[in-house]
Amino acid sequence: MIDYDRIASEYAQHRRVHPEVLNRLHLDSGIDMNSIVLEVGCGTGNYILAIEGLTGAQCWGTDPSDIMLEKARLRSETATFQRGLAESLDFPTVFDFVFSVDVIHHLKKPRTYFEQAYRILKSGGKLCTVTDSEEIIRNREPLAIYFPETVKADLKRYHPIAELREEMETAGFVKLSETTVEFTYLLTDIQAYKDKAFSCLHLISKGSFKRGIEEMERDLETGSIKCTPRYLLLWGTRI
Repeated sequence: MIDYDRIASEYAQHRRVHPEVLNRLHLDSGIDMNSIVLEVGCGTGNYILAIEGLTGAQCWGTDPSDIMLEKARLRSETATFQRGLAESLDFPTVFDFVFSVDVIHHLKKPRTYFEQAYRILKSGGKLCTVTDSEEIIRNREPLAIYFPETVKADLKRYHPIAELREEMETAGFVKLSETTVEFTYLLTDIQAYKDKAFSCLHLISKGSFKRGIEEMERDLETGSIKCTPRYLLLWGTRI
């Protein structure tokens, strides 16, 4: 099991919002300054604080890691952060939008989370699960190229999209839809990879990790590395 308290500093230092994910969360959710928004598994607060900055909405974040939440609280005087689990959301029915990014694959029973999210959403409220499909995992740039062992490791822990859709429908969500986003940039600094700021790097052997880092360092000697992060956004609406 990955200890997120232990790697909180690496996450805070290296992890950033995916600009296209943020754009879709903002525009497709329909939220504004009068909305109440919750990010589940908020970590150090990157996405929920970006949403707050864009909309002025009343923003909440919940996460099981106290250290992650401590770092999030230092970044905002207006957002509210509360320790908690996705499968047991201790909130009343007040939210217009609930979302999670890179969280659902950590949950053994996603249906329980979807049921909890459905309960705390107002009628007409939206849920968005930002995750990776099998295709995305197999074609990650540069993770699948330099650390191919991460593909097998993540296919074991990521839920198939069809399974997530079925669980959402069982929980009561309607108007399900999917959107895939990406953006490309050139990577010139691999410190985030050296620090294992991506959880899948904690799931491969030391030898595989060392080899991948050495290959990245060799390629950087002759130029930059193409990086194209992709995500799938799975949407549903509460009746």
